[in-house]
Amino acid sequence: MNVANKGEWSEIYALFKILADKCLPAADMNLEPTQDSYAFLKVFREDTPGMKYTYNLETKNEVAVMDSEGATVKIISTEDLPIKTANILRRIKAAGTSTFNIPEADDLMDEYLLKKIKAASTQKADIVALVRDRVTGSAELGFSIKSQLGEASTLLNASYHTNFTYKITGLTASPEEINSIDTKSKIRDRLHAIINSGGDVQFSHVDSDMFTWNLSTIDSLMPIFLANMLVEYYLGHGPTVSELCNIVGSKTINGINTESLSFKIKQFLRATALGMVPSKKWNTKLSTYGGYIVVKEDGAVLCYHLYNDDDFKEYLFRNTRLETPGSKRHGFGKIYSENGELYIKLNLQVRFIS
Repeated sequence: MNVANKGEWSEIYALFKILADKCLPAADMNLEPTQDSYAFLKVFREDTPGMKYTYNLETKNEVAVMDSEGATVKIISTEDLPIKTANILRRIKAAGTSTFNIPEADDLMDEYLLKKIKAASTQKADIVALVRDRVTGSAELGFSIKSQLGEASTLLNASYHTNFTYKITGLTASPEEINSIDTKSKIRDRLHAIINSGGDVQFSHVDSDMFTWNLSTIDSLMPIFLANMLVEYYLGHGPTVSELCNIVGSKTINGINTESLSFKIKQFLRATALGMVPSKKWNTKLSTYGGYIVVKEDGAVLCYHLYNDDDFKEYLFRNTRLETPGSKRHGFGKIYSENGELYIKLNLQVRFIS
């Protein structure tokens, strides 16, 4: 029996939706379907390392399941799959607990020789498929899946790697006095107290060398831009990525205006969505994650592909915000001294807007 949350069950729902429909509509910047669509010819699934199945979708009303040697092990009719998939959607939407079981999904997984909800860790993407579109022809691509059925999902998860360090100068209040502020919005209130006490907060560095390398690969000034957006966010000047871009862009830091900054931040969001993580060196290849699948609240499943890249970046830009993760857990938000100088860390986490 599988137990999972709404986001995790959404991955299975999306998989069976693809097996049933054998194509996905392309999405525009507003997450609405366009006239374009992507045909899924084959889906490759590895539940556990060494146990890989190929689901051949090229025959109408059936799926041929093939093993790693290419031999057909099962042929399954898909005539009733849309109804079964709709039942899974209904159970996901009706769930009242954070994690739950869906017996209908377990039965369907057994029928399709699936053991686990998520693919094995050796499979980088949530879904890997052979996809055909009218521009690029056929290509094997990985897809990341995000769901609107549960809580808004994160785009960039907080960790020690996403800490940004700032040097504090000119502070007249004691660090102990600032750190003793323990309000609900303590990070914001501490920053305001620093500024009200004559302090100046200047970006020093990103704590993680790996994240620094990844950000600088996207743009050499990306750490500086994100550092300035973080300060504006923690000061309470705006939560959304687009708002923060407008604020920082209006300052023309390093000669970069709002339009140019928005372009660069969109590149960062896309890289993050398509596989770049702070803790590992990014290989810069977006083809590892050739697309992005979104399960909407109404159950519609739409696809962003590198072909509609501009719409994808605009969607990310319009629908993400910064948020404050646990400061104790990630070690930020307090003034500390190092080599006679004062510093404070702020943490970057990006989440989709609900």
